[in-house]
Amino acid sequence: MKTEHVVVGMSGGVDSAAAAWILHEKGCRVSGVTLRFYCYARSAGSPRPCCSDALLRRARRLCAKLGIDHHVIDVEAEFNRTVVRDFLDGYRAGRTPNPCIVCNEKVKFPALAKAADWLGCERIATGHYARLVSGEHGAPLLAAAFDAKKDQTYFLYRVPVKILRRTLFPLGETLKETVKSASGRFGPGHEGQKESQDVCFLPDGDMRRFLGERIGFAPGDIVDRGGRVIGRHDGAHLYTIGQRKGLRVAGGIPLYVSEIDTNTNRVVLGRKEEIFSAGALCGNLRLRSRDLAGGLAAKIRYGRAPADVARAVRRGPLLEVVFREPQWAVTPGQSLVLYRGGVVVGGGIIEKVT
Repeated sequence: MKTEHVVVGMSGGVDSAAAAWILHEKGCRVSGVTLRFYCYARSAGSPRPCCSDALLRRARRLCAKLGIDHHVIDVEAEFNRTVVRDFLDGYRAGRTPNPCIVCNEKVKFPALAKAADWLGCERIATGHYARLVSGEHGAPLLAAAFDAKKDQTYFLYRVPVKILRRTLFPLGETLKETVKSASGRFGPGHEGQKESQDVCFLPDGDMRRFLGERIGFAPGDIVDRGGRVIGRHDGAHLYTIGQRKGLRVAGGIPLYVSEIDTNTNRVVLGRKEEIFSAGALCGNLRLRSRDLAGGLAAKIRYGRAPADVARAVRRGPLLEVVFREPQWAVTPGQSLVLYRGGVVVGGGIIEKVT
């Protein structure tokens, strides 16, 4: 029987290490590939765990321990051209983009597929918590991981089908706690390693500083929903829907960002109950099924539980989604991902709340 040759994306983190270890233990021939993103190239001295060259060294050590080859591929130019540019363009327009989704679609998975072709590998694998199931015509469909708290299908819904056909997710049926408890066997530095929860290319995690340096500052008014000026800001693009911290507005009740208008450079605040939306219009669609009738749930942000959908209808290039119950802080620029029975039906970028 031919030994399956798999390229594993090795970030240096515990999950990718576990993926490589599992495949190696199953008898696969594994090649480790570390993609050198903007975060590695610019942040050698960064205190943030996701942005240090220490992770690259950990990946290299694990590959040596397993006796497998390790390759480093520079994708910085493409990462800047697609992910970082999209991120900045989104904030300029008063939106809140999700760079991980763009990276998976346009940089990470295509780069791993290209590396596999170069190395003569049949398959690629990553440490994402996700599963693949077969659709009606044999096309691979993303399905939620067994560990619902760690499921990452939201970040993967735009990965091209032709790449998913050759992809393995070794952690899809594994609990995160199991991976953490076994992390010591992966080599020095993996024990108790903290996970990154933020944008990987922010060297110090300071979003405000990053946006200020790249986009600039443009002072303007903070107003209530009636249009009354109640404060000042340094740039409408520095805020996101639902934000409460850092508003520097005095008031007897908690206020949240309910609207960002970059045309008038105004940030509108409202009470929490005023920031619920009945639905959303989505564009830039990636649908895996034409069947949008019944049984759907929509995830409007990673970490948010899927919300039951009353109706999902195509409107030309857009998708109109109506929730059974209004949802809080539906945010333009974020992705809305549809599920049926835990399987990804598709999704798109939120253009407008309704």
